[in-house]
Amino acid sequence: MSEIDNITRQMKNFNKGLLMKKYLICLITVFLVSCVSCPRPDTDMLRDQLKEYTLIVYKDDKINFYNERGLRPLLIRLNDGTFRDAFIADRIVGKASALLHVYGRVREVYTPVISKPAVAVYEKYGIKYHADKVIDNIRNRTNTGLCPMEMKVQNIDDPAEAYRLFSKP
Repeated sequence: MSEIDNITRQMKNFNKGLLMKKYLICLITVFLVSCVSCPRPDTDMLRDQLKEYTLIVYKDDKINFYNERGLRPLLIRLNDGTFRDAFIADRIVGKASALLHVYGRVREVYTPVISKPAVAVYEKYGIKYHADKVIDNIRNRTNTGLCPMEMKVQNIDDPAEAYRLFSKP
């Protein structure tokens, strides 16, 4: 076999290798895009479940339901990785809970009701969200003023600062 034949054979093998690499890259890209665009849970189903539960976490093909009131379900679980890269459904999202979602590294959020300050937090930090209704602010339980948690974070924009504020004993 001549040197030219040897080089020609090596070039064909090299080109086959490049073609195979390109093919694999295309397959991996299609797989990743399909995983990223996997459908999230049905909004109607989430809306119904949030009548019974205050927080639902979808992560790693598991669903966890929580029923504590206020920020408690978030604060209890922020340090154990529960929310990292998770899709969550939260009954009501105000600025305080949005900052804690960001701190916990939530990937995406659905809520029936979200406040405008919470929307601003999600947009600032690039968190995808879906809401049925956007309201000006979250009110307290007696509807006589702002929610006390919202009042605490009115001038806070840093998720870590909000976490420190709410995790104090």
